[in-house]
Amino acid sequence: MSALDDPQTFVLDSQGLFGIADAAAEAFVSGRASAEALEIPYPPDEVSSIAICGMGGSAIAGDLVLGAYRERLRHPSAVLRDYYLPGWVGENTLVVLSSYSGETEETLTAAMQATERNALCVGITSGGKLDGHYREMGVPIVDLPPGLPPRAALLHLLGPLATILNRMGAFPDISADLDETEHALRSATDAYRSSIPVAQNPAKQLAVQLHGTLPLIWGAEVTAGVARRWKAQINENAEVPAFWAEIPELDHNEIVGFEGIGELGQQTQIVELRDPRQHRQNQRRFELTRELVEPHVKGVVQVMAEGQGALARTLDLVMLGDYVSLYMALLREVDPAPVELIGRLKERLAVVGYGRTA
Repeated sequence: MSALDDPQTFVLDSQGLFGIADAAAEAFVSGRASAEALEIPYPPDEVSSIAICGMGGSAIAGDLVLGAYRERLRHPSAVLRDYYLPGWVGENTLVVLSSYSGETEETLTAAMQATERNALCVGITSGGKLDGHYREMGVPIVDLPPGLPPRAALLHLLGPLATILNRMGAFPDISADLDETEHALRSATDAYRSSIPVAQNPAKQLAVQLHGTLPLIWGAEVTAGVARRWKAQINENAEVPAFWAEIPELDHNEIVGFEGIGELGQQTQIVELRDPRQHRQNQRRFELTRELVEPHVKGVVQVMAEGQGALARTLDLVMLGDYVSLYMALLREVDPAPVELIGRLKERLAVVGYGRTA
């Protein structure tokens, strides 16, 4: 029997991350309902641009939603991972402050600047200063359940974000897409959960294939943000290096590096995250790039998104990657929950003076 089919293996999961993944649809529905009930005092016609401020697991929801609706966005929009807001953020910018903990220093710095510029701010958080201080300043806040690792709160964050953007007219109404997304999440968790044996479980099969290798995750268009999510989840859950890149950009630089990859190539596994509605030239690029690099690496795996709506297809792939990363952790016999190096870095940052160096 495979270790991934042995219930004793899952004792390693100290914080129940598999159970959290299994409840993805419920988290999405709950977050969506909270955002629907939120009183937002800004008329949608005041919005001329959109900035989503966050880091790590609190920012990836922005990548996924904006990526899914990139062709339907009505306003210039960006995910901002930094201490400073660009000059274009002003009174008519919808600024979504996304911080699961409510204590992310980059996001709190952005919040300070956004409120000083009288931007149209909305917060999504489980507590911390973002909840307390900025709620008192009149910023509408979506309350999230506390106590989760931020990366495991993705669906709690994404449901409210998609709903807020929909309410504020960021794109033509996507309510039907959001309904479909709930069903896509249920289908994904039913297919990938731990009770499904390796022989019928694509997530377990892919984890076995990637175990002991260096994963390179490639995406394009809708799947670019998904590739970034896969990379981060493998880093944090399985505690191994992983990297991501985006077609067509990687064809203008990264592809050349495979000529000199040497022995490292025999440890490298590429995962292509495909979408049936990608631009024809990007579809050709995936195929042609694979032909050129395959002789230099251990293998290339192709994964195709399923679903009708863009967000449903996006989250179908997201859930596969989340489960793959958790199964990879178990194959390494490590608890997928702790992220000790991040904690140690934050401790060291806390003893250094905050602010500009000059």
